[in-house]
Amino acid sequence: MDMRSLLTRKIVYVVITLWAILTFNFFLFRIMPGDPTRVLVPRGGSQELRDAIMHRFYLDRPLWDQYIHYIYQVFTLDFGISSGEWKLQEITPNLAAPIINTILLIGIGTALAIFLGVMLGRYAAWRRGTMADTAGMAFALTFYSMPTFLFALVILMVFGGELQWFPLKGPYGELPFVADPPDYYDMSIFEKLLSRGYHLVLPVIAFTIEVMAEFALIMRNSLTDVLTEDYIVTARAKGLSNQAILRDHAMRNAMLPVVTVAAISVGWVLGGDIMVEIVFSYKGLGWIAWDAVNLRDFCVLQALFLIMAVAVLIANFIADIIYMYLDPRVKI
Repeated sequence: MDMRSLLTRKIVYVVITLWAILTFNFFLFRIMPGDPTRVLVPRGGSQELRDAIMHRFYLDRPLWDQYIHYIYQVFTLDFGISSGEWKLQEITPNLAAPIINTILLIGIGTALAIFLGVMLGRYAAWRRGTMADTAGMAFALTFYSMPTFLFALVILMVFGGELQWFPLKGPYGELPFVADPPDYYDMSIFEKLLSRGYHLVLPVIAFTIEVMAEFALIMRNSLTDVLTEDYIVTARAKGLSNQAILRDHAMRNAMLPVVTVAAISVGWVLGGDIMVEIVFSYKGLGWIAWDAVNLRDFCVLQALFLIMAVAVLIANFIADIIYMYLDPRVKI
């Protein structure tokens, strides 16, 4: 099968899966018990107001009509009106800032975690059975088994509280070595970048070390298996250097499980960083999801679930493309 046919088939699968995600997301919040108007209208509120809300959100129409309007609203990025933190405000414009905050946090953190985890796993696997292997895997297992919030709290109390090297909360605001910083929106571009970077240090460290441990363990186990394969022995017999064997033969195959886990973990990364965001009062998608659950803001939850599902879908599509580069068998 040539590359074009393979890509076309993958795109068709993505479209079908996207339709299934939209359909599931639509029915999920409509089979939940309770009256959605009760969230916006307090007990004892007028029936006219409840009817107006039902009409505004098409809840007084047949299910198939609601479904059509839902699909149209999704593709026009209309996620409805919030009943929680953004009381009676449009959800879409209010999601922009949390999405940017989360992308910065998980983008930097995931890139560092994959790079450092692969390097640590590679180092340990190449020296398997030695003290370096034992120490590296002990480090990875310690942080892999440690609860995210616990490690985040420790570094927050030490570096933010005791030493006061970094701010305690927020995605931006304070500036290093500035006693009375200006309002964030009055800062210059350089000051905004400095402010965001300053506030990202501790959350990124907490997030990176936790995720890095998983990639280190996977890389070490995968590379250890690959290094015992017959083609590695053949490469040694041909007189290839250790670096050439590792770079050109072993790493390509050992990276396949890493790519798989990276694609699958995108959903966890988007929703799982909730612990980091709550500990550091970092207002991203995890923080918004936590608030929406507590406030029963179903429209926001529906939007967040859809964003996370689509992110996982796109990540798996990218992983399939990477497979074509790493594994020639995919093209057959």
